[in-house]
Amino acid sequence: MHPVEADIRKWSHEFLEVPNAKLNGLPPCPYAKQAWLDNKVVFSINTGLEGLIKEVSTFNDHDYDIVVWASEYLIDMEYLDGWCDGVNEAMSIAGKDMHLMVFHPDYDAEVAGLEFLVDNDVTDDSLDYCMVFVQRLSPLDDAARSLEKSGYYQHFPQEVYEALVLDRRRLRHGRKNESS
Repeated sequence: MHPVEADIRKWSHEFLEVPNAKLNGLPPCPYAKQAWLDNKVVFSINTGLEGLIKEVSTFNDHDYDIVVWASEYLIDMEYLDGWCDGVNEAMSIAGKDMHLMVFHPDYDAEVAGLEFLVDNDVTDDSLDYCMVFVQRLSPLDDAARSLEKSGYYQHFPQEVYEALVLDRRRLRHGRKNESS
């Protein structure tokens, strides 16, 4: 197993799957544990943007729920975020049920008001990598709707909630001005 994959699995098990009081007692990723148990997660590590493009283009040819594309060759955070936003917009316009979500070590969750989503003791400090999660948009939005009802997002700053939930929902509905 690649060290980055091992680190991500550890992060998931020891942080993403652990209940958090600030998330109404739910884990940061309430669906991660089941995805691992169902063997619905695959990795693409150090394959460059070409590898990410390949994963996006072949995503619907497989039965997994998520591709974790990870790169130790750090791409500028703004560039990667903008690239993924562009792909998400294009997918929405094309009516494709797919979404790319960026995780980058240069993103400061504490500055964004998400300090409760940070646990620096879980991951390997010797590894530095960025990630993009490739997944279907409709189940992601359906899950967000369910989590909204549970109070999951109540401690999220409004602008983060809008970016994570409402903007994604607008993409799902083809850019309509719909937020519910």
